[in-house]
Amino acid sequence: MLSIAQFLAMQVWFNFSAVMPIVEKEWGLSSTQSGIIVAFFHIGYVGAVIFYSFLSDRNNPKYSFMYGALIAGVSGILFSILAQGFWSALLLRLISGIGIAGIYVPGMKIIAQTSSERTRGAALGIFVGSLVVGSGFSLLVSGLFINLIGWKGVIFITSCSAVLSAAIIYFSKIPTNIHIHSQRLNMNLLKRVLVKKNLLVNISYTGHSWELYAMWAWIGPFMVYYFQTHEVTNAVSIGNLIGSLVVMIGGIATFIGGRMSDYYGRLKTINLFIYMSIFCTLTIGWLTDVSMWILLPLVFIYGFTIIADSPIYNTAITEVSDPETIGIALGIQSVMGFSATIFSPMIFGVLLDNFNWGVAFTSIGVMTIVTPICILLLRKRIEIAGVNHSV
Repeated sequence: MLSIAQFLAMQVWFNFSAVMPIVEKEWGLSSTQSGIIVAFFHIGYVGAVIFYSFLSDRNNPKYSFMYGALIAGVSGILFSILAQGFWSALLLRLISGIGIAGIYVPGMKIIAQTSSERTRGAALGIFVGSLVVGSGFSLLVSGLFINLIGWKGVIFITSCSAVLSAAIIYFSKIPTNIHIHSQRLNMNLLKRVLVKKNLLVNISYTGHSWELYAMWAWIGPFMVYYFQTHEVTNAVSIGNLIGSLVVMIGGIATFIGGRMSDYYGRLKTINLFIYMSIFCTLTIGWLTDVSMWILLPLVFIYGFTIIADSPIYNTAITEVSDPETIGIALGIQSVMGFSATIFSPMIFGVLLDNFNWGVAFTSIGVMTIVTPICILLLRKRIEIAGVNHSV
């Protein structure tokens, strides 16, 4: 039920990216301005996620989830009705980000504390998978219906799904065996969370998020551009359809990645997928002139590998943190990771305006190298400590 609710709510995340090529033409926006609008969604998310995370350590996370979905849905509906240009879009997407912040981390806490260590990776993989499929679903809705209902209709439908998510959570029975700790946020608590192992996990996650959310925000427009330059009829619809499938394949990838990490270890599995995704990021933007029989398989490999390791960082932080600090630890991880996502889509847009797709993608891939470096350091630290074999 939790994953279904998240699937519905997360359709708000990329519904702006799903209509970006149309809105840019209608409003006269540059790629830089579109990137800034995407960035402000993440600013709203980062600004609110630590509040929701601390709240989930003191109260039933159900309420953070419910109110977050409601805020995201209502702000999205208002976007479809009231947004008329850059500034109104900026404000409403900021509010949507504030709403979405109440969903992911509280949901992860519920799952982390109601699943066994043996199955936690797979459980979080399913939950992250619902985020992935829900996020990509707005691109699918755009690809199928934008010619029929227009971009405002796409935003409206995907935002209504978030309101439905809030209703589902309201009537659901969240398990009562979730540990709630009535403790104050202070320096002693932060010191327990900001230890070196935690920081290495979180910096790794930051590099992963930098790459992932730049790719997710721009893969739809990239595919639209590709089909337009190859003079394909209905390039916007086909490009968004392919973009949606590239994102939504992550729903399978997160489960497989989480399951692999249960059997082969968290860090080995992260390394496998992060090296593959970095290779794709460094190359994909330079292939706009190649045959679709070459590009499309690579794009789908890209969509799989770039997200398969995502739940593993979340699982790892729950296993290296003290049990009573899991909520705030997950919140700090999200703040660090999504702080990067404020800048990577925006920088991507600036580079695209001034250079080309190759330079934009490559710049993202180069910065992601921080992740395998931190994983190497974390592995050495864990080997020295000789603890936590699951990581």
